[in-house]
Amino acid sequence: MHFKNSHRVAVLDLTHGGAVIARKLNKIVRSVAAIDVYKTLGAAELDALENCGIRTSREPLNASDFDIIIAPVHLDTNYPMLKDALLNNIPVLSHHTAVGQILSGYNMENKTLIEITGTKAKTSTAILLAEISSGEKKVVSHTSRGTEDWSAGKVFKKGLSITPASVLLALDAVLEAGIEFDVFISEISLGGTGFADIGVITTIANDYKIANGTRLATDAKRQMILNAKPKSSIVVNNNALRFFGACRRDVNIVSFTESVDASCNVYYEDEKTIAYYLNKKHGRIHLPEARGYDITSYKTAFACATAAALSMNTGADAIGRALCEFSGAEGRMKKTALAGRTLIDNSNSGMDIKAAEKALDFSKAQGGRIVMVLGEEAKEVCEGLDPMGVEQFIKKHLDELAALVLVGERMKPLVNTANNIHYAGNLADGIELAKKLTDEKDIILSCVKCFR
Repeated sequence: MHFKNSHRVAVLDLTHGGAVIARKLNKIVRSVAAIDVYKTLGAAELDALENCGIRTSREPLNASDFDIIIAPVHLDTNYPMLKDALLNNIPVLSHHTAVGQILSGYNMENKTLIEITGTKAKTSTAILLAEISSGEKKVVSHTSRGTEDWSAGKVFKKGLSITPASVLLALDAVLEAGIEFDVFISEISLGGTGFADIGVITTIANDYKIANGTRLATDAKRQMILNAKPKSSIVVNNNALRFFGACRRDVNIVSFTESVDASCNVYYEDEKTIAYYLNKKHGRIHLPEARGYDITSYKTAFACATAAALSMNTGADAIGRALCEFSGAEGRMKKTALAGRTLIDNSNSGMDIKAAEKALDFSKAQGGRIVMVLGEEAKEVCEGLDPMGVEQFIKKHLDELAALVLVGERMKPLVNTANNIHYAGNLADGIELAKKLTDEKDIILSCVKCFR
């Protein structure tokens, strides 16, 4: 269904990008109502929408008063307006689909739009792909670390999330700044908009429930394939491809894996070699020695970015050069110096207990005393960091640490200074406390779930 100027539209959930969608649609359709499902917007923000001619409400409205309902994929399916829409056969579009239709009104001629989703390695894949592509083209990326102009080598906008609607804000910022680009790479949570030229699914590992436990995240990510426009390309992890089953014939499917599997288009021939067989192109790309990062933590990103670059007809030599020059990404198992100490930085929005354990193993391999900073800056970052998981981590690994600094209100009950378990309110304070608890040549291991 395409939006018409006669449509009456209700946009649900203003917390996760709905306000942006409502403002955009207000210029396209007859009328728009914006429902603040979680009651998080202040009076001034709601007034601003009203002043634009958008009706607002913090309570459910009658779905029958609208031609289309727009709701995020993670909204509880028992929300009254969704139940009402189902009973009355009123179309419900996801935020992703609505954004895709809005994007169709942008002039993207001779430009390549790439969307990346998945449970892990989204940001690392986006950064690697941007580094590869920027050798030959003008690239802009929008990820959890900001909107970046790779030609200028700088982040020019921060503070945007990776909800579907943030793609619109990032693209608007690029256009307003007059930045020219050939490739726009966007990290998106829980699926794609259906407007991308190349859609990427990094992984579906560690699946989790959404919509108040009524759906799985993989159900949403599957839309990257189901909603892809004809003749576009989908770069997909082979595990996801097997899980999803039969795929469409009107899109180009490029498969990759982090293991040895010659049935895939891109796979690891061994630990230091990526092999590829794509259309009539085949060959090998030799991986570099890691410089200041844990290369095993980038296996998915290396294979996925290689597959995406090959689908853009990027040469293997250009891919190989970019991988050799790669020095790790901030917050993704990157090893740097800090005040005479070694800082192993693994604080990012996708951080979980398994990632913390892997980071600890990497830190132990370096040798030396380890002070770890562990926790969350906000439980709202994705699904947060489970305090029970942190408690189990402490029981299992505390004797491997010289000290532990916990971050986040929910971690306070686990603090025990007698056992060298300390507390800090945020990541920056946690690093400062860790510096005081360490001497030169010691290791500070940073594992805080946060936006960066």
